[in-house]
Amino acid sequence: MTTRRPPVGSLKLEWVFGYNGHTARNNVKTNRNGHLVYYVAGVGVVHDAGFRRQMFYTGHSDDITSLAVDSKGEMVATGQVGKDAYITVWDAMTCDPVSVMHDGHAGKVSTLAFSTDGEYLASVGGPDSKQELMIWQWKKGRRIAKNMAYLGRVEEVEWEPGSSSKLVTCGEKHVRFWKLRGNVLQSSSGIFGGEPLHDQLSLSHMEDGRVITGTEAGHLFVWLRHKLVNVIRDVHPGGVLAIEVYPGGLLTGGKDGSIGLFDKELNKISSVPEAPSLVYESPGPIHSLATFGDKLIFGTEKNEIWMVTTQSDGNLAAACIVQGHGLGEVWGLATHPSRSIAVTASDDQTVRLWDLEDHRPLATTVLNDEARAVAFSPDGQQIAVGLKKGTFLVLLEENLEEQHRVTDRKEVRHDLKYSPCGAYLAVASNDNFVDIYAVETGYKRIQILSGASSFITHLDWSSNSDYIQINSGASERLIYNVADEKIVDESDIAEVEWSSWTGVLGSQVAGLWHKYSDVSDINAADANFYFNCIVTGDDYGLVKLFRFPCPKRGSKCQSFVGHSEHVTNVRWTNDSEFVVSVGGADHAVFLWRFRPNRKRTPNTNRVQIPERAQGLSDDDILDTEDELEGIPELTLDLEEELSGRRAGSRQKNKRSSSARPGTELASDSTFAKRRDAAGHDLKSNLPPEQSLHIKHVFGYRAHECRDNAHWLKDDLVVYHIAAVGVVLDPKTKTQSHYLHHTDDIMCLAVHPEGRLVATGQIGRDAVVHVWDGMDQRIMSLLKNGHSKGISSVAFSGDGERVASLGMDDHHTLVLWNWKKGYKLASARGYNDKVFGIRFSPTNSNRLLSYGAKHIKLWNQAGGGLTYRQVAMGSKFKQETVLCCGVGGGEGSNEWWVLGLSSGYVLLVKEGAVDRSFRAHKVPVYSILVTKEFIWTAGQGGYVCKWDQEMKKCLKVFPVTDHFLEESTPVALMSSQPGIRSLSVASGTNVPLLVGTQHSELLVMDDEGKITLLVQGHGKGEVWGLDTHPLKPEAVSVGDDNSLRRWDLVDSLPLGSANLRKTARCVHFHPTAAFLVVGFLDGSIAIYLYPSLEKQGAAQHRSEGISDVKFSPDGWFLAVASHESVVDLYVVDTDGDIVSKDSSGLKRVGICRGASSWITHITWHEDSRLLQTNSGAGEQLFYEAPHCTRQLIKESTSSDLAWSPPMTCVLDATVEGVWSTDMDLTDVNAVATANKLPVVAVAIDDRGLVRLFSYPCKGGFKKHRQYRAHSSHVTNVRWSCDDDMVVTTGGADTAVIVWQVRNVLTTDEDGSVSPSESVHLPESLDDLPDEEITMTDLEAAGLEDEEDVLSMSQMPETLRRRRLPKMEPENLPPQHGPIIELTGLKERLKSLPSLTADDETIFYCSGSAIGRLKIADGGDVVSQDLGYGEHETAVTALALSGSEPFMVATAQLAIDDLYDEDQESDSALIHVWRPSDGANVAVLRGGAENVITSLSFSPSGRLLASLADAANVHIFNWIKGVHIANVTLRTGMAIAIAHSGETTVAALSPRALLFLDLVGNSLVTTRGKAPPDLLPDEAAFNALGVAPNGNVYVACSDGSVVEWKGRIAVRYVSPPDEPEFSPPYRMAIAVGQGAVFTACRVDSTVVIRCYTNDTEKLAFFSDSKIAAPSKDWTPLTAQLGSTMLILGGRKKQPFIILDLQSGKFTLIEQES
Repeated sequence: MTTRRPPVGSLKLEWVFGYNGHTARNNVKTNRNGHLVYYVAGVGVVHDAGFRRQMFYTGHSDDITSLAVDSKGEMVATGQVGKDAYITVWDAMTCDPVSVMHDGHAGKVSTLAFSTDGEYLASVGGPDSKQELMIWQWKKGRRIAKNMAYLGRVEEVEWEPGSSSKLVTCGEKHVRFWKLRGNVLQSSSGIFGGEPLHDQLSLSHMEDGRVITGTEAGHLFVWLRHKLVNVIRDVHPGGVLAIEVYPGGLLTGGKDGSIGLFDKELNKISSVPEAPSLVYESPGPIHSLATFGDKLIFGTEKNEIWMVTTQSDGNLAAACIVQGHGLGEVWGLATHPSRSIAVTASDDQTVRLWDLEDHRPLATTVLNDEARAVAFSPDGQQIAVGLKKGTFLVLLEENLEEQHRVTDRKEVRHDLKYSPCGAYLAVASNDNFVDIYAVETGYKRIQILSGASSFITHLDWSSNSDYIQINSGASERLIYNVADEKIVDESDIAEVEWSSWTGVLGSQVAGLWHKYSDVSDINAADANFYFNCIVTGDDYGLVKLFRFPCPKRGSKCQSFVGHSEHVTNVRWTNDSEFVVSVGGADHAVFLWRFRPNRKRTPNTNRVQIPERAQGLSDDDILDTEDELEGIPELTLDLEEELSGRRAGSRQKNKRSSSARPGTELASDSTFAKRRDAAGHDLKSNLPPEQSLHIKHVFGYRAHECRDNAHWLKDDLVVYHIAAVGVVLDPKTKTQSHYLHHTDDIMCLAVHPEGRLVATGQIGRDAVVHVWDGMDQRIMSLLKNGHSKGISSVAFSGDGERVASLGMDDHHTLVLWNWKKGYKLASARGYNDKVFGIRFSPTNSNRLLSYGAKHIKLWNQAGGGLTYRQVAMGSKFKQETVLCCGVGGGEGSNEWWVLGLSSGYVLLVKEGAVDRSFRAHKVPVYSILVTKEFIWTAGQGGYVCKWDQEMKKCLKVFPVTDHFLEESTPVALMSSQPGIRSLSVASGTNVPLLVGTQHSELLVMDDEGKITLLVQGHGKGEVWGLDTHPLKPEAVSVGDDNSLRRWDLVDSLPLGSANLRKTARCVHFHPTAAFLVVGFLDGSIAIYLYPSLEKQGAAQHRSEGISDVKFSPDGWFLAVASHESVVDLYVVDTDGDIVSKDSSGLKRVGICRGASSWITHITWHEDSRLLQTNSGAGEQLFYEAPHCTRQLIKESTSSDLAWSPPMTCVLDATVEGVWSTDMDLTDVNAVATANKLPVVAVAIDDRGLVRLFSYPCKGGFKKHRQYRAHSSHVTNVRWSCDDDMVVTTGGADTAVIVWQVRNVLTTDEDGSVSPSESVHLPESLDDLPDEEITMTDLEAAGLEDEEDVLSMSQMPETLRRRRLPKMEPENLPPQHGPIIELTGLKERLKSLPSLTADDETIFYCSGSAIGRLKIADGGDVVSQDLGYGEHETAVTALALSGSEPFMVATAQLAIDDLYDEDQESDSALIHVWRPSDGANVAVLRGGAENVITSLSFSPSGRLLASLADAANVHIFNWIKGVHIANVTLRTGMAIAIAHSGETTVAALSPRALLFLDLVGNSLVTTRGKAPPDLLPDEAAFNALGVAPNGNVYVACSDGSVVEWKGRIAVRYVSPPDEPEFSPPYRMAIAVGQGAVFTACRVDSTVVIRCYTNDTEKLAFFSDSKIAAPSKDWTPLTAQLGSTMLILGGRKKQPFIILDLQSGKFTLIEQES
């Protein structure tokens, strides 16, 4: 029986003939043993010329383009071409990968260089028009700095010997000298003086520091400290292409093919004459030079590597070590019929013979035309060669002499083959014919085979020489009877055997093609009839091995990487031991050893398959016919797993999803009026005084997730639902919540110590959160590793690392250092579904991934991950793996146990499957390895306990109601549900925490007794919600066909009913004796409460019911449907229960007239008026019971008393919930409170719950908002006492109970009274960000700062002005870039700052930092330059407060105005010592223009910056590392200051934000303050922090606000004298137990002092001084130990106040 299974054999690369010398330079090196290191195609080669051995590095996915070897000869770095042009570092002795660096260059890596100490790697790459220089800590795989190298081609980069901070690049008309300072690369251009600008092609350093570059003109340029000091002319005509320093001096290689030898003084000693060539008459230009001992190695443009040695007589001896085809593609390939010889023919006009046994070239002949095909005669004595211009030749194999030349066609000869009998030669041509030639007659044409529709690509003879089969470019396979010259049908010659099979078409090889292949994808094939396999070469650079025949499309194969370009031809050797392949543009000839009996997967480390081949190689590609071999029954749950229908691609099921499309909204609809309403009564536009806090979340995310519920320490349980991480105490049933996710949590893992939790979410912002399960603090945010989502996370055995698996198309695997928050390594996981990852228990560098028919073992290699497939062996078939457990220890004791979709379990040891057995009859979803046992569970609802060797099942535990605790109030949703998760506390065996597919969490003891912990709605959406009118209870209905009761006080499920169909709405009768449920099929049903017994039903509609409401008096029931009507029923009741003799419902009317489906309905208090909203944005009114439509004016309707909760979203009283950017579906539900003046709103799309004051008329109102639901919030209701709000999520299925609390209030004395909510985790901001406007700037007194604060928003033409281009030699001596910023030059601040000892003042003066020495009292002792290395104006200054004392200053972004090819630089920060002005670091955050604020942390280790008024960066300046950044959403920020070591306070005119550093992320929360803290006309405008971390904010009305923690605790108004007329620009300084503010009032500068060393902030005194000038305003205030200094604009005087004497001193700045 035919099969799609891969062949039982594999290939291993044995030898590579060739070297890439024609497209690359500087790419031949030696390792420490003197072995050659070079590359060809996508393979790195280590070549031992003495023993003729090669080793290979095959970790690249495309052409290698650059190579470097470290100074010890131990490590090799190679860079490649491609979209992800990554860099790998590998061992020069073993070819094992050591590090992989992704996310660097795009396009290609042009050149590489190791620093002398080997710690850093420099790379240049990108398109030739814009090349970037990057510096890497390659051992960690981390990039530490980058800059634009040049807007043009860069040829080489090299480090200065002995330095790890200085390097040089050269290239197109430039030489650049670089210095690495912190995380910044700064450069200075080489000054050519009067020398013309030449392209610099090569580069090297002399021992004494001189830099030598070789030019295109053939000169050597000698540089010293970026100046050209000498020119050695005419060294090599045509250009100096290579330079190498050796102990005796300098070697140069030129385009003329010669090598020059120079002494250390650069005097030419001698030269090696023109490089010889074994093939070509003309010498090859020298492209690479290397030395090892007394050996000189050079590579030529002709793709040859030569070695020159000095003989005993002093003469030089040269030997060609490596030879390959030259420029052009290689298509012709044939192997000798009886010897280990291959022949190749190429566009380089050569035919070459290769000895495959001794791995050497045998002979070469040069033709006069490009060759495209070649064939041996059956006796091996003749070689036929097809040429591109229609000629074919016959050569003698012995010496390649031409014997015959036949020219009877004018188009290319694509293929030719001798007949097995040797009498004929068939030659295929591009003009659709096959010519048959008789060998004995001197190759006279005797027949022509015609009939093909296109050019002939392949041909093969039958074994009896009677038939020929051909493939054509029209995808034809034709068979000819040669004698008759006729096409025959294959069925007529079924018994014919073929001598060879090199064609790619036909039913016998249909399996070579996957479903979406193009006819040109496969270039060549060759079948091996003995081993029943066929090898192919394709356009993706892959050599593939299939079974033969392989008639089933999409047959599986093995893929082998090496060629980078299309593989043009493949052939088996005569003994079937080897396969030979040739590449197109890579010119390489690869020799592969065939291993026929593959019992284990080759132990080769591979980085990845080429991107262009992803999905096309060795994976399970099914065509239209089914492959049913061994596949288990496809259950619905398993079908979802394998289909990939994950939440990442979920489509939001809006309320109208089951209805006909809604009507287009009219511009005059009620919705349009509500959305576009103008705001009014702005003074009352305040958020409500109530706030929400999550009390309890009902539900557990089971669908699409596994192993996501775990025990924590202290017997707590952690799991997730929606966007909430839930920590549950099983004893008290109380919950704590982690609320920092912004979308569905999809996976969860627990740290080995049982305290920390890692969770990954879905969505574009796919972030892994690491948080403390005990107090829900964020510990780290792992960003920028994934897109679309994260499907699995895992902690390493030591807890130091986290691995995460992405939901992108490549299922990217990322390894993290979670404590520092950075990515250690990443790789593409697999191109089919990957379900999970697990670490080795003892090796944090090793992990395993598993999924759809694959298992991979991964090892970290620097910034990358290498893998090998787990060897299945011949006994086991690869299946889909759904779960994994791990146990054992180091080395061979480590083992993995994996659960399969078939119910089998695999045991993997030492990288191979050890044994397999059937554990379940259905898919295995969870495996747990404990101290003594192994537990398995799956779809059938059984938990099995096994011994540690998994040889015996000790006990089976069914999960059924029978084993539930008797006190459990509710039953399981189904008997024996599928098990999705198993967990035990660390180091224990029981109790088991069991998660089921029906969103239930159970605790199972060692006897199988079950306790129900959590229950929630299952898969689908939850829309229906109502709260009990008399008790704190709620009911909900959903797509899981269930009706559920919830206790809102004790947070317990009270019961459930199986509805057997999908419900969408529910409502209590006013008596709460029963409730009504509306279904998606158009029916309604009455259920008794609390028994939930069905009492009656009715159905008058065929489309979904969207809303149901009993009237307040209980007599009427309104039922809204998708049929655009409302049915009105009379409820037959005696006041307690529904009558039992009928359904209890009598339809009495139909409310018609709506243009679209009815979305919401609400009754008036009198139970006679009904309001409806429709999908067309209409608001309609009807009178009951006659259902007559009522026309009610807008002014009247807004005053109507609707029965609470009012739930119509288009009512005039909730007009303010609509913003102008919303559409009608953005608000799913509203609900007014029963007594409180507030309305709750469920927001679609964004997963938000909002609170507005009620009524809220007019434009969009201020509000509070909360996020916990991940999907659209579908419904919202208040509890009967308004103490709680209940919301439901759509696809997240969560029912969330929110506690209602009062927010902060301000007392009469200005102190703030916190409610009990202060100590709860309400640091999450519940006030949405507001856009900062010019009005806000004016209110803050900052309108004159607009130029600085809005730099990032100003047009480039206004920010910078370029000067006319000047030649480098004409630059002024100190030619720092000049920046002209519109309006900013005059607004720069002087920023005077006192040192801690009050003896020194540093201040800004343009691009310089001035230094003042002052005496007691403030008198100036001296004034000089403190720091002068800035190139542009300084915009910010900060002093550290602890040793080592440092100063940080920031400069404006710069342009090299004299070189239009230079990219604009960014604003930079310099950190320097105040004692001597020595620079210790230069830092850059991003592509920003101006830095307006700097702050050192209390320890001085961290530095924060505020750039472009919105971007906050954190640096470790000591290491020169950028740690984290965030863009503030509040608009223009004014200032920042550290309020703790890892906390930064950031101030905007309307908010105080706190930024916490967690890992390498900044988490932003808003400081809490009562809504009436500031008058409307006031704003924040200055920031200060006390040593104890309290924050003080000065306001434009002269007041000061004190913040403790994150709460505003005190508001102090300014004293009455002098009378203020705000706004005023304030400055503030804090310290010494006091707060000082300064502002200008008329012509006086007023300084106020407030004491803060008492319980309450209080005004103490003020001081006044006349303003130094009419435009002087205090912009900054800084406090020393006994002095306060005030600063204004640049060049304006300072004011010093001696706090002890009260003396003022005015200090003028010197120019």
